[in-house]
Amino acid sequence: MHARLSTYKTDDPEGLVAGFQAVMGDLEQTYGFSHAYFLVDRETGNAASITIWESQDALGQSVAKADELRKRGTQPSGASIESVGRFEIVQTAGSPAGFAA
Repeated sequence: MHARLSTYKTDDPEGLVAGFQAVMGDLEQTYGFSHAYFLVDRETGNAASITIWESQDALGQSVAKADELRKRGTQPSGASIESVGRFEIVQTAGSPAGFAA
């Protein structure tokens, strides 16, 4: 499995959360997408997204779509995209806990 880690900075954390929610459906329909985590520190405006992909090929093929979704997702808040990186997942621990927004 592979991951893309993107970091953001915003003065409007609620707007960024809304932006993340607005692109979720399109992200879920992208070839090779497995799951994602969206993280926000509402006090500092620092945020990150971690998208998990079934293969290196899927991660590579998703670049243009991911760029588009990142831009759309940050629009409501005016957030800046600070960094985008690609990683191979080499180890996991535990199992994801359920989450209710």
